[in-house]
Amino acid sequence: MKLIQGALLAILILVLGLTALSCKKKSNPVAPGGGANVTIDIVADMGSGAFGSSPVTVNKGQTVAWRNTRGITHTATADGGAWDTGGIANGSTSAAIQMNTAGSFPYHCAIHPSMTATLVVNP
Repeated sequence: MKLIQGALLAILILVLGLTALSCKKKSNPVAPGGGANVTIDIVADMGSGAFGSSPVTVNKGQTVAWRNTRGITHTATADGGAWDTGGIANGSTSAAIQMNTAGSFPYHCAIHPSMTATLVVNP
């Protein structure tokens, strides 16, 4: 009987140990903003410097997200319609957008059209 109790105790300890290991905090490979290769900060509410440094250069296939560090909602909308983040609330980051076409892409905030910048995608 003691042998069975010992075996059950060992199994219980093993199960609890494995459960504890599997509950450890894991890193999230898709952080807010979609885990983009490049994140562009929105740093002002008006003007050509609103999207931080411009132009920002990425390579074809990389992903880009925009992080709103301002108090009001903004967008990042390509002038030619290649992408549109939709509204990005204060403190939020847009979904990552994969840049699959090389070129120079002027963009703006659809809510505040004076906010402009350029994204360059290298081949």
